[in-house]
Amino acid sequence: MFALLVLALGGCRDERVVAEVGEREISQADVSAYLAARSSRERPPPAEALDALVERSLLADEARRAGLHEDEAVQARLRTAEREVLAQALLDKRLSELTTEAKLRERYAATREELGRREVHVRQLMVRVAPGADDAARAGAQSRMNALFARLAGGEPFETVAREASEETVSAARGGDLGPVREGQVDDVFFTEAARLAQGERSRPFATPYGLHLLEAVEAVKTVVPTFEEARGKLESDSRREAQTQLMKDLRERISVKTHPERLGAAASLATSQTSKE
Repeated sequence: MFALLVLALGGCRDERVVAEVGEREISQADVSAYLAARSSRERPPPAEALDALVERSLLADEARRAGLHEDEAVQARLRTAEREVLAQALLDKRLSELTTEAKLRERYAATREELGRREVHVRQLMVRVAPGADDAARAGAQSRMNALFARLAGGEPFETVAREASEETVSAARGGDLGPVREGQVDDVFFTEAARLAQGERSRPFATPYGLHLLEAVEAVKTVVPTFEEARGKLESDSRREAQTQLMKDLRERISVKTHPERLGAAASLATSQTSKE
């Protein structure tokens, strides 16, 4: 009998509860959620997080005593919070099932060739032209590029001219060498011009939004298939997007939806009124 009494008095304590505020409890999960909602730089120690939750709980209890939880606008905000939390929880659950290591590797194997991207390796000479430059500035840039082109035509090595005169200083220090560049990493016009070149071939000067360029191909264009680790971000992003699209399609087919757009004027007026009060 004594053992039963001890169990009844003390054994029912829930170790997951870290505070009681009035008749409501704060759990370990509440503290974890509070911390997770903050960036690593703004994340307080758990004890400070608990103090903050206690303060918010005191305010919330007082709001209930004042009847604020029955206010239509407050109820709408509570429904909004609940809707967002539940929607995100479902998305996280469904999408996480499709973005496991195994699932992503399966997708990589199935789409490996489609992930291939063209790659060029070129040297460049560049003359910068500022956005919105006037005709005189553009003419001056063209004159400088013509002079560089003439030096190359006269037999000077591309690397020498690039080091001395290219206005893109990072590549200029390497004799104009940009290293391997994949499609999508640079301006489309630039890549198209580079991809036309055979190894050792030079382009004519051409313009992009950044200025004037002249290229020399170190290697001919080739197609490169990224490794799994290189493609992982895209694989995960594509999987999540496709899964969310399919989920929404399934839900719309299964759950009746009826909207009343003609009533949105009143909603906009209510929102404006609430904003002015704040």
